[in-house]
Amino acid sequence: MRINMRKYGFFIVLLSSIFIYSCKLNRDFALLDFQSDWSHHFAYGSPSWDSFERFPNNPVYFGREGMEWPVNGFFFSDPVSKCWYLYIGEYRLSYEIKKNASTPNFNCVVYKSSDKGKSWEKKCDLFPAGMSCYDSLHIEVPDVMVVYDQGKYHLIFDWVSGKASWQEMGVSGIGYAVADSPEGPYTVSKEPIKINTQYKNNPLLGKYWRMYAPMLVKRQNDWVALYMMDRSPTQSWALAASTALNPEGPYSEPVLLQHVEMKTNYPPLMEYFPAFTHQGYVYFPATSVAVNRNYQQIYRVKTEDLLNADKWELFSAGSAWHSTNAETEYAGIWGQTITGFVDDSDSIYVMYPSKNKQDFGTINLAKASWSELFRRKGFSLSASEGASFSYINKGINLDNLKLDFELAGTMHLVWGFHGPLDIENMWGKFSLDRLECSYNEIEITQTSWQIKHHDRGQIQSLDSGKFQLRNGINHLQIRNKNEIFSVFINDQKCGETGLATDPGFIGILLDPRSNLFSIRFDVTGKLSKENMVYGCKEALLNSGNLNSDWEFVSDSGFRYGHGAISKQSSGFAKWNFEGSGVELYLPKGPDFGSVTIYIDGIQAESINLQNEQFRNSSLVFKSKTLPKGAHAMYIESKGGRLPLDCIEVINR
Repeated sequence: MRINMRKYGFFIVLLSSIFIYSCKLNRDFALLDFQSDWSHHFAYGSPSWDSFERFPNNPVYFGREGMEWPVNGFFFSDPVSKCWYLYIGEYRLSYEIKKNASTPNFNCVVYKSSDKGKSWEKKCDLFPAGMSCYDSLHIEVPDVMVVYDQGKYHLIFDWVSGKASWQEMGVSGIGYAVADSPEGPYTVSKEPIKINTQYKNNPLLGKYWRMYAPMLVKRQNDWVALYMMDRSPTQSWALAASTALNPEGPYSEPVLLQHVEMKTNYPPLMEYFPAFTHQGYVYFPATSVAVNRNYQQIYRVKTEDLLNADKWELFSAGSAWHSTNAETEYAGIWGQTITGFVDDSDSIYVMYPSKNKQDFGTINLAKASWSELFRRKGFSLSASEGASFSYINKGINLDNLKLDFELAGTMHLVWGFHGPLDIENMWGKFSLDRLECSYNEIEITQTSWQIKHHDRGQIQSLDSGKFQLRNGINHLQIRNKNEIFSVFINDQKCGETGLATDPGFIGILLDPRSNLFSIRFDVTGKLSKENMVYGCKEALLNSGNLNSDWEFVSDSGFRYGHGAISKQSSGFAKWNFEGSGVELYLPKGPDFGSVTIYIDGIQAESINLQNEQFRNSSLVFKSKTLPKGAHAMYIESKGGRLPLDCIEVINR
């Protein structure tokens, strides 16, 4: 019998959809195989399967009075002596710059280890305070990177003149020096590689002009200097590069390689420095400076393709690093990011900066197997100054959940989540307790548990009790039978409560100063069609907008009662998302114009938002099915103000 697809095709698709989204789910989401099923987000956070182990003698360096924040650095393995070197960038507390101070505002101190990090000795301050160079400027140097080539140690550094302030960084930039030994003395070149005054009055993309955090890479026929660029006021960062035939220069004009203004997926708030090379690739770790300090990513590119941004690939989107509950890394990654090298035994050694509770910087070491950088089972999630939230990007009608975990701080196991996610400020602060959100949770502290139901700003406590978490692995189970949810902790029934079946998203929310390790996250239930919603503030930060260029409105015409409208007669915004499709919701009105929509940098559609009267936000665009993974929707308007509401991300 032959089926008439034209006649019955719709019903076959419908039945297939019903089958897929009524099928049973039984999966352990603590397995590395399901890493991509979790959200990995620059502000909300990212679970990590990394296998880094800390050195027992951490920290190897503390901040000191007057230089409280040693929060940048470069970790170098000398190929000649086989010794290790730390070039530690020192700053005053809160990066303060004191005018006419008797002690330096910035410094780089050099430490050496002859026994692979078991012990360290101070060798020198890299440069004298107030060093005179560049036509009699007096400069200070915090951040450096060293490359060994043909018997010489080539050093690139950022420098700040004695006249500088954070409001006025024109007379600062990037420099070069060379030495016969890793610890110097280094001879500074006559001319700087770059000086910020070159670009302050003619910034790249109309905004980027300050250069810092430099990196140096030797290629077959030239040298590449890479450096961060930002603006004032700071709300976006870019990674730029210049080339030269010789390490001291002269270097070409900057080319931007990574920046939020790209129409493709690229998270904001990412800061690089330093890079490392391995087997023909250059690896670029980067950290999100969002308040939870929980998102790290690593890009890589073949050395000879460095200047081709299209050849860069995301080696690890999140999941590259985890913080621990150690007092010496109280602030998570603080400063730039991890720095290190892969040795001949296939081990990666890294230095990472943090801060302790007393707000003094710490310099620490860790190692892992490069070929087994990610553990096969078990993930970590951490939250430093801000909360972290990661969710499974599938709608699930929960029947049973088994979680085996270690916890420091407070965890909220969330299920049945509905509502929009959005940031509250440019540093990625967020909260799930929004008027538009509803979800269930069990809150676990060290000594108590509590079941709560959240519904549009109202919080109902359903059951609670006292207990004591074990040192080591604990066991938590949530069991749903006929809409009665029972909770078991360490095999003891704690309580139960009646909750209506409400499929939604399942995730983990950590309070600030909390760390979780989960060796098991076993979920049983049924898949359901649920889309995660992302709000408009994230779209502004994703695209490098300044909040001052937008009017934030509270209006029932927007789906959740609030949105943003550009103050100018044009505007642009971008949502990054992980999924297989996306829907865009915008209002229409007399002040709005035509909008061009791009998906992953390719123009998808143009729509007209102009209407004689204001019309409530509605679906104005739905993408075609996309390959599951990271994508971006970029929108720009012409001939009218741009309203921003929200997107819904489809995961099928």
